[in-house]
Amino acid sequence: MEMLGGLLGCTKTQVDYVLHLERNLKSLRIEMKKMMELYDDLLRKLEDKEEQHMKRTAKVAGWLDRVVTMKREVDSILDQSEQQIRNRSLGRWFKNWWSAYKLGKEVVTYSEALSILKTDGNFNEDELANLLKRPKVDQIPIPVPVGMDSSFEQACCFIQKNDVHIIGIYGMGGVGKTTLLKRINNVLSENGQEFDFVIWVEVSRYPNVGKIQDKIAEKLRFHKDTWGQRNRQEKTVEIFNLLIKKSFVLLLDDLWDPQFDLQVIGIPYRDPNLISKIIFTTRSEDVIGGMGADKRIKVGCLTEEEAWVLFREKVGREALDSHPKIEDQAKLVAKECGGLPLALITVGRAMASRKTLDEWSYALHVLKESASKFPFMEDKVLRLLRFSYDSLGDEMTKACFLYCSSFPEDWPFNQQKVIEIWIAEGFLKDGNLHMATQKGKNIISELKRACLLETITDGYSFRMHDVVHDMALWVYSEKGERYDKHLVQRDLLIGELREPLPISKWETARTISSLRHLTGKLEGEPKCDNLLSLDLSSNYFDEITNDFFQYMPNLKVLDLSGNYRLMKLPESLFKVTSLQFLDLRGTSIKTLPPTFNKLQKLKFLSLNDTTNLRVIPPQVISSLSNLERLESQNIGISDSSINEMLDELQYLEALQHLKFTVKSNITLEKLLRSEKLNKMIYGLCIQQCIGSRTLQLRDNDVLQKLMIYHCKDLEEVTLCWTRNDMRNVCFGDLSHVDIIDCKLLKNATLLSTLPNIKELTIMTCESMEEIIGVDGGGASMVPTNTKAFERLEYLCLWILPALKCICSHALPFPCLTTLSVMHCPKLKKLPFAPITVRKN
Repeated sequence: MEMLGGLLGCTKTQVDYVLHLERNLKSLRIEMKKMMELYDDLLRKLEDKEEQHMKRTAKVAGWLDRVVTMKREVDSILDQSEQQIRNRSLGRWFKNWWSAYKLGKEVVTYSEALSILKTDGNFNEDELANLLKRPKVDQIPIPVPVGMDSSFEQACCFIQKNDVHIIGIYGMGGVGKTTLLKRINNVLSENGQEFDFVIWVEVSRYPNVGKIQDKIAEKLRFHKDTWGQRNRQEKTVEIFNLLIKKSFVLLLDDLWDPQFDLQVIGIPYRDPNLISKIIFTTRSEDVIGGMGADKRIKVGCLTEEEAWVLFREKVGREALDSHPKIEDQAKLVAKECGGLPLALITVGRAMASRKTLDEWSYALHVLKESASKFPFMEDKVLRLLRFSYDSLGDEMTKACFLYCSSFPEDWPFNQQKVIEIWIAEGFLKDGNLHMATQKGKNIISELKRACLLETITDGYSFRMHDVVHDMALWVYSEKGERYDKHLVQRDLLIGELREPLPISKWETARTISSLRHLTGKLEGEPKCDNLLSLDLSSNYFDEITNDFFQYMPNLKVLDLSGNYRLMKLPESLFKVTSLQFLDLRGTSIKTLPPTFNKLQKLKFLSLNDTTNLRVIPPQVISSLSNLERLESQNIGISDSSINEMLDELQYLEALQHLKFTVKSNITLEKLLRSEKLNKMIYGLCIQQCIGSRTLQLRDNDVLQKLMIYHCKDLEEVTLCWTRNDMRNVCFGDLSHVDIIDCKLLKNATLLSTLPNIKELTIMTCESMEEIIGVDGGGASMVPTNTKAFERLEYLCLWILPALKCICSHALPFPCLTTLSVMHCPKLKKLPFAPITVRKN
């Protein structure tokens, strides 16, 4: 009766909650399914947005949370409804009518709530997500840096300067430029609040402007879909319009093109109102200039100590401690890498598992003999360095570079001598010797700017880094397949040659070099049909047997210089009719045989410092019809023989470059009065000149080096200008002056009129009281505003017992780097003007 009373008191709606429970449950399930489909679709859209560095909005996040809550509650209701339906089927629902009513009402209520929630979930695209606020700088992982603190501090200093906008970082491949740039990037993340954007872009050898723009757009948060629909010009404009209003740092790694145009990409720069920094790395100093860098930083190789720290870290203590002597071998292996970080890392990792002394000894042998055969060296080091070689301007430059690999590692190349050999080899094909020499100098400068050669401090020499040498040798030997094309003998100890040289190895070689410090007799008959260049300089050969050069039909270059014990040239040498370059300087030969005239193709001949040379037969020199360059300074022949040689030189139509010795005023006058010869005197050695109290030099446009030796009667040297209008440019190339053992010479005032002198040596001149003299009234013979010595770099004053002063008044020496004074007891003061001596 109680239940019946409850039913009679219910409205129709309330009864429907109970009677239509199953239908309403079905409807609720359908609505919930639709809701979850909408939920899943929205999640997929959000995943796409988040991949674009976007974050879901709070509105969407709240809706998703409400859906999850709703589903949990609806699932609970559906479970309860199932139980009610089972009760109904058993006829029990009348007993639980009130609970059935409440359940039915909840089902209808949740159905209505689902409908509202579903409507709320119809979001527009713009309501789904917002761009994330990314960090201004993306940290880049790098190993703990070794040995680049000074370069890093220099870069940080430049970044702080308002007037520095473009910074170029350069150095050879594998030296650590990219690591330095990454370190700069990471430090900007710590204090990068002064810049709105810090953008890292890898440019590479063949830059793709579109890809570079895409990388920049990613950092600038341009919308991915709309960005992809723009053409290159539209992208350029969009990047420019944003960055012109912002402060930014653009880091460009691995730039190769000196004319790389940043404006094509859309980068604004050189705007005084713009707060921006552009920092790039490159292997070429030409790129530094082409990009207009305000500051440049050269990254050099590691010191030996730093290199060992890096190498030791990569090898690990386990391998180094596995044998007591391995560490000593490991240091030698590390040294072979020449301080190049890439090589140290590559070799170090390869050796980390080598734990026997034999393995380390063999590794050292391989690195010395053929580095390309060392594990990973070819792929990870040599191929990377080859990019620098491949980027050289022309085949001529490449050929000159590869030729340098025919010499040993760390070889100090004399610039002038290398150029002479390049000319003889036919690399520098120019009929004019002067222009070919200039071309050679330009190539050396280009190779230095490409970080393939390194300057030696004397300014006249250069070297090739050990690993660059390995790369050049690898390229020249056809990627390691033909190492026999070059035969490079490492320096031996004096006297080490106890048996004949293994000349059987010479037969396939094109170049042979650096057979140094060998003593005794050089004998044999090597059959060298392919040999083009043979360097036997700086040895102690007493004799070269007559048949030694018998089978070298194609030899072009022969260097015998520095063999001071060698007194005679072998007869077979004069059968090498292909010879174009012959260097005999510093040998003890006594005569040039008449058969010397068979060397008809000879272009270069050096007889410098052949002080024992007494005989040059008539017509020998004049028969060398192709001779372009003759060096005969400080030679032993008499003054009369020198006179005869001068006559013969007049007949050499190909001659363009002369370094010569005179031993009397008469011979000097004859040389200088020759209109032909005076134009080609690049070096002049004046010796003895017995009885001559005065020497007068005529104006000369090409003279580079002047030597005055052992002129014991000489009291004065003067310069004579035959062309007054050319007074300021004559002797303009004269840069090197030696005055030695001139007992009566009291001053060298002529030096004050030489505008470009760089090296000055005065020795054992017992009467010299001053370098720049004074007139009769005691005044200096040069004015106080003179430019004398403004380019002087090296000054040597030795054994000048009477020397009191250099000049009576102070002079600027802005370029002086080396001053050597010895046994000058009366010299009390140096004439340096304040703040003008270069701080070195």
